[in-house]
Amino acid sequence: MTYDVWDGDDEAEAGRLVPLYILVNGRTSPRNSNLDLATQVIALPADTTRLELEYREIVSRCATWISIAEIGAYLHRPLTITKVMVDVLVEQGFLDIGSPAQQKIADRRLLETVLAGLQRL
Repeated sequence: MTYDVWDGDDEAEAGRLVPLYILVNGRTSPRNSNLDLATQVIALPADTTRLELEYREIVSRCATWISIAEIGAYLHRPLTITKVMVDVLVEQGFLDIGSPAQQKIADRRLLETVLAGLQRL
């Protein structure tokens, strides 16, 4: 296992190092037990300026549906921590969980046409 260690040479990076357990308030698992690595999430319209940089990175990656495993891979974060961070963002209303197939179809006429077709069968 490798650890990120600041050796004091790069002052710009020094301000961005936040231990991961601080970001998740020491939590080791998500409160939502339905979250797994394949769970799809998407960002909701919200002001993210008050979030820590690490949380803003997650929200920005979720402009379209993306799995928790993909988020962890893109951001080079441990998957357990990524899952807890996603859970925190869901609780705070920055992310929504589901899948692209669960998006609502807003065209009522289309649904009525499909229903009429099924009734004719």
